[in-house]
Amino acid sequence: MSNGNNPFILFLILILLVVGTDPDAGKKIDTFKNVVDKVTAGVDNLKAGINSFKADFEDIHFMLLGLNKQDSDKHNI
Repeated sequence: MSNGNNPFILFLILILLVVGTDPDAGKKIDTFKNVVDKVTAGVDNLKAGINSFKADFEDIHFMLLGLNKQDSDKHNI
């Protein structure tokens, strides 16, 4: 790497040359961007659903703990 040729830069130049010669490159890049956006939204929705699921089960856990406490209080009276 002492000569300044970074393989990543060379790869990007190759990609730009290939994209530059394709007349439908803009359409393909736009489609790829839309796919990435939809996948990102899907993953965000999945994470939100999992967090909601976790919060609901924590609520159920606390409700059941409250029932157990009420039962033990009745037996102590």
